[in-house]
Amino acid sequence: MTEETKKISIIEKEIKEKIISWIVMLLIFITIFWNMLDIFLLTFIITFIFYHLVEIVQNKICKRFSIIIPDGLILSILYIIFITLLVFGSIDIAPKIVKQFTDIGEILIAFDVNAVRESLDPRLAEIFDHIDFNTYISEAGNMLASGVTTISIFGVSLFLSLILSFLLLLEKKKIKKFGERLASSKISFVYHYWIKFGGNFAVTFGKVMKVQVTIAFINAIASMILLAVLGFPKILGLGVMIFFLGLIPVAGVIISLIPLCIIAFNIGGITKVIAVILMITLIHAVEAYLLNPKLMSSKTELPVCFVFIILIVAENYLGVWGLLIGVPIFIFLMSALDVDYSNTSKKEKNQKKNGNSRSFNPVDRH
Repeated sequence: MTEETKKISIIEKEIKEKIISWIVMLLIFITIFWNMLDIFLLTFIITFIFYHLVEIVQNKICKRFSIIIPDGLILSILYIIFITLLVFGSIDIAPKIVKQFTDIGEILIAFDVNAVRESLDPRLAEIFDHIDFNTYISEAGNMLASGVTTISIFGVSLFLSLILSFLLLLEKKKIKKFGERLASSKISFVYHYWIKFGGNFAVTFGKVMKVQVTIAFINAIASMILLAVLGFPKILGLGVMIFFLGLIPVAGVIISLIPLCIIAFNIGGITKVIAVILMITLIHAVEAYLLNPKLMSSKTELPVCFVFIILIVAENYLGVWGLLIGVPIFIFLMSALDVDYSNTSKKEKNQKKNGNSRSFNPVDRH
């Protein structure tokens, strides 16, 4: 057999291994995780967060004071603190937020579009004759008011995800040993591709989601302060709504603007609506030109039309979760395919690549 023939056979073998690995991964995802997508994604996010919290405690506190504390003990303390805060929030804060969401829904249901039409120029008012805005607004209000009933279902998923993530992190050494057995088995190529794929996904997904959560939190706090200055009611409920919608890139700003404008018109007319639009424009400008460049280390700049297409496709296949994780998944796929979608120079790209090659995989630690 010639050298060229050997190279061709090796390439064909690698292609077959990749195809088999992707098929196995897709089959497992579709058959097992599709019907329990909420639990799967929540478990991944919680595991990612607490893994890095343990890393922070070990590196920032234990090393500085030369204290040796097992990861399991740190993890248990962190989970106890989180569950305590969660229970306190469920008993004291959650009912208030649910009540405010219900009140906001009732405000939307009671909104009268005819009052808006009478305050506008007759030429603009003709638009309202062709569109049944009252029906759409009432439906949105009903969805918001009845949507609080899904909190109990989400609570069950969150409880199961907390247990799963705790067990995964607590037994990561045993999971690593089990993985090492797979690495020496007949399906070792599948295991190696999974480890590479999963590690890259965790790093990329974590970076993008961290930026989105930080920006959404800052936007929510700033919006709550400005809405309080404008005299808005139900600030806490509106703040929670703005935070979660802020996790949706680009579209979240537009979606949050609709209920805010309706409430603004009810409490202050067109003048208050203009004030809200200016407020959202100001916050969005700060997000786009200040927060994103500083927080997004990869300097990702996807075209706006691409973002909307990604959100539409992701929502169609993944539901509400698609709006939150669609863009991070797309960015990960672009990175996996070595598509240069950012404005980083070749030097920065090489530095980033070298940095990623030195980064650790959660499975490899300990």
